[in-house]
Formats: sequence, structure tokens, C-alpha cells
Amino acid sequence: MQLEQSALHDTLFQDHRSDVILRSLDHLFCIAQHYRSEGNLRQAMEIYWMLSEDHTETAQGQVAQEKLLEMADVYERVGSRHQARAVYERLL
Repeated sequence: MQLEQSALHDTLFQDHRSDVILRSLDHLFCIAQHYRSEGNLRQAMEIYWMLSEDHTETAQGQVAQEKLLEMADVYERVGSRHQARAVYERLL
């Protein structure tokens, strides 16, 4: 009986922890989007990089990679090829 209760407690803790992590990732992504919309590209990119490199298996990490690609495309279009290249290479 105690073993079952312990296993149930562990499962509930894991579920709660997973929920907290996913909600935090969602909020971080929203903050990055807000920074980007304000023109604070460096701060947005810091969060996108953290999501894409540290949480690659999550939806937020994958969308962050897409946002980084979009930003690299913009850098390339406006002639900032060095910055675009740095993003492309880091995404490899």
C-alpha cells in the first residue's frame, strides 16, 4: 500500500513538474515575441536561443528555431550577411 502511494505521489509530482516547465516555456516564448515586436532583437534572440538549444524536444524550442531562421532571413535581406551567417551556422 505504501509503495503504491509513493508511486502515485511520484507520478503526480512529475505531472505537476512537467506542467510547470511547459507553462514556463510558453511564457518565455511570449516574452521573446514581445521583445521582438518592440525591436529588442538581442533580448528576443537570447530567449529563442535558450529555447532552441536547451529545449529542442519541445514545441516552443522548435518554433524558436523557426523564429531564428526568420530573423536570419531578415538580416540577410537587409545586407547584414555576417549576422545572418552566424545564426544559420549556430542552428546547424
